[in-house]
Amino acid sequence: MSAFLSNKVFSNISKFSREVKPLVSLRGITKKFPGVVALDNVSLDIYPGEILALLGENGAGKSTLVKILYGLYTPDKGEVIVYGEKTKILSPRHAVSKGIVLVPQTPHLIDSLSVLENLIIGLREYGVFARVDLIEDRVREIALSIGIELDPRKPVATLSYTQKQLVSIIRALLLKARVLLVDEATTLLPSREKEKFYTLFRRFTEGGGSVVLITHKVVEALRVADRIAVLKSGRLVGVIDRDRARVEDVRKLMFGKTVTNNLQVRLKRTEHIDGGKRVLEVMGLWVSRWFGDYVVRGVSLSVRRGEVVGIAGIAGNGQEELVQAIVGLVKPVRGSIRLLGVDVTGKGVELTRKLGLGYIPDIPMRYGVSIDNTIEENIAALLVRGKIIKWRRVNEFTSKLIREYDVKAPHPRVPVKVLSGGNLMKVLVSRELAIARSLLVAHNPTRALDEVSARLVRRMIREKAVGEGVGVLLVSEDLDEVLELSDRILVINSGRIVGVFDANRVERERIEELMVA
Repeated sequence: MSAFLSNKVFSNISKFSREVKPLVSLRGITKKFPGVVALDNVSLDIYPGEILALLGENGAGKSTLVKILYGLYTPDKGEVIVYGEKTKILSPRHAVSKGIVLVPQTPHLIDSLSVLENLIIGLREYGVFARVDLIEDRVREIALSIGIELDPRKPVATLSYTQKQLVSIIRALLLKARVLLVDEATTLLPSREKEKFYTLFRRFTEGGGSVVLITHKVVEALRVADRIAVLKSGRLVGVIDRDRARVEDVRKLMFGKTVTNNLQVRLKRTEHIDGGKRVLEVMGLWVSRWFGDYVVRGVSLSVRRGEVVGIAGIAGNGQEELVQAIVGLVKPVRGSIRLLGVDVTGKGVELTRKLGLGYIPDIPMRYGVSIDNTIEENIAALLVRGKIIKWRRVNEFTSKLIREYDVKAPHPRVPVKVLSGGNLMKVLVSRELAIARSLLVAHNPTRALDEVSARLVRRMIREKAVGEGVGVLLVSEDLDEVLELSDRILVINSGRIVGVFDANRVERERIEELMVA
């Protein structure tokens, strides 16, 4: 029987000893893209038995470093040493063969297949074959060990976001991972669920494995990591043991300045919201997935002029389909949607855009930007009216947004595809805030952003509501964000609104209870 299918959860890893050498070493890694130095002479060791947090502001080089370790990019200079041998990691398959496995932020699973079928396909993709009953036993064993219910026979479409992330981690373990690259995979989990994943990571490292935790959350890094490595502008600017790390010191390394910890301070509230005009009315909305089951079940809500309405919930509870129906991307089965009093139900994006709707999507590269076009072209696509494009004006406006949102790009004509995920998100957010005249629908608007950038975007959203009277529907799995920005909070679970609260009078624990009930 293969070691990874034995009765011990992490028996494929030998016991860690401080005398052993690094599992993986990076030496002088440099990677350049057109107009951008993504990594500049980075050297870093990854030791067995540790959780190493990789921190950095947007565009710092975190994703590029991970992609080099996972074989998606090759460095222009430098070398990767795996288990003491110089290695050119040529592909993800090659990385997996070396025990380096990526756990992405968004689980790469097939909704129409069961957990077990997804795992079998995932293993065979990398040349690993095993008996179905043994895989099923392992799934149950690992899930039970951290207190998360997971039926291997259930379709992935019926799973919560937490369960889907667990499936991704189980797949990595079944692939005999020795180094787990965890790319923001815990960012959107409720605090109680995060603790269960931390337990899983710690057990993995106690068996001699390594976890590289890529995160924007300084507090999370200090909570769980053994060491913290900080990248800034492509350079490694510090590696700190957790016992000697302070929040303010880490933030100063990340941003080059002292950052005050006022992220949870409520921003100014719009006056007279209660008597304000309703810009959005949703009544009895039902939406189904392509294979028939309902994911939005009788949702009713409204957003008034200048009001921020936050929808809190764990991913996969109908938020995406609700947002898409409001924006006009999908047609609901029944119910109605009115924007500025106009019935827009199932009438498409063109109408909602004409009525002044701005939309920050959860997946920007699918719905928000064209990655093969430049920043300037992506801005122009929705700002231009008529057939004549005044490029000088577009260039000036784009340059202004780049400065205001601190987008790391040398000029407006840089292709969007060379930007980091965070900088790409800033381009999209800046455009949508500029064009929103009646309603802004923001779905996880700061998911890919570092603390400073997230704070900027949240302030701009709030100022859009207060200063211009734009209604905001904020849909976010980041409960801190919902609590900070919202006037009213709605909790969604299994496609239904299960709670409505005044943001000034609700306890966080009550919202979390409803999210996971």
